[in-house]
Amino acid sequence: MRLLAVLATVFLTAPALAYQPGEVILRGGVATVSPDASSSPLSLNGAELGGTAADVDDGSALGLTATWMLSNRWGVELVAASPFTHDLSVSGLGDELKLGEATHLPPTLLLQYYPNVPFADVQPYFGLGLNYTVFFEEEVSAEANSFFVDALEATGGADIALDDSVGLAAEMGVDFAFGADKRWLLNLAVWWMDIDTEAEVKVPGVGTITADVEVDPLVYMAGLGYRF
Repeated sequence: MRLLAVLATVFLTAPALAYQPGEVILRGGVATVSPDASSSPLSLNGAELGGTAADVDDGSALGLTATWMLSNRWGVELVAASPFTHDLSVSGLGDELKLGEATHLPPTLLLQYYPNVPFADVQPYFGLGLNYTVFFEEEVSAEANSFFVDALEATGGADIALDDSVGLAAEMGVDFAFGADKRWLLNLAVWWMDIDTEAEVKVPGVGTITADVEVDPLVYMAGLGYRF
């Protein structure tokens, strides 16, 4: 009990990690986009293909964020990254079909709140803002093209395109300061992003396959930061 009392006194009396107005905080690390994907059934030339659905696998890349502190409690953060690449698949057409892959960038702007907590060298934060996701370099797999030729009598290779998305984003994170001047940070963060897109596959000699996909990923990042 005495040890618990001592620890409680230390945590409650230690100076909190206080960020200052005008400071810039850069953070970077390994980020993983983990979609909670769901989709409408696929449609071929407007006719619904019952029991079908599209899915999106996880993807990892270098995550980068920059925060400008408006005050010691409020900041504005820009989230950027190197491109994420995801495998795309379709179920309900026999065995799961690897449809192809797509690359995206998810720039996100958030207003952050940094609460006052009674723990030295630890600073949690929360954010809310907007995400814009741009898809590019979409490719149909050889497996899918073979399926289209064999099952649908396609006359050539298919093309796939995904619409860009704008949606809400929310964030939770925590910094652990270290070093002599406490400017280096160990950072853990997670974002939720509202990403909705329409996938369109044009199959020569057959027509167009479409699906509305809600990607809605959690994005996890662990890395380092520095306060300037």
